[in-house]
Amino acid sequence: IGVTGVQTCTLPIYLSEPPRPRVGRSTRSRRMIVVVLAIVLLGVRRRLRRRRARRHRVEILRSLPDAIDLLVASLRAGRSTPESIDLVARHAPTAVRHGFEACIRSHEDGARFTESLDELAKHLGPGVWPVVDLLRDHLRLGVPLVDTAEHLAVEARTSRRRANEMNAREL
Repeated sequence: IGVTGVQTCTLPIYLSEPPRPRVGRSTRSRRMIVVVLAIVLLGVRRRLRRRRARRHRVEILRSLPDAIDLLVASLRAGRSTPESIDLVARHAPTAVRHGFEACIRSHEDGARFTESLDELAKHLGPGVWPVVDLLRDHLRLGVPLVDTAEHLAVEARTSRRRANEMNAREL
């Protein structure tokens, strides 16, 4: 009570921002839920991406024997190695087609054929390295191609059969 008997009230004068209200529990909980959901979604996305990549690798390994058989048939018919790769690029199973197409594109862009075979290996993975090595050895050293490619096709089919048997056992 002041001197005159009137109650006075003093209001604080803020020279800067007024103080922020305290964040309640509900706001903190919401933020925590959002963070947890974001982490879970990133984990699910990563798992789906890995699963898709694994399926793609398995599909390549399953389709590779057919592509090798097509390559052998083309070589037996008298086509050159680049022509045979081009034929495989047009008629191979879709899982392996992109690798052969990349090889042909690289060769058409001016790369030496032995160097363009790297594109085949880069796109189809380590399962195709024996084929790439065989084609390189044939082009550089004159190694007989058809008989060795037939052996690779037999090995690839055997590998595919083993993988199918393992999958059947897991079921």
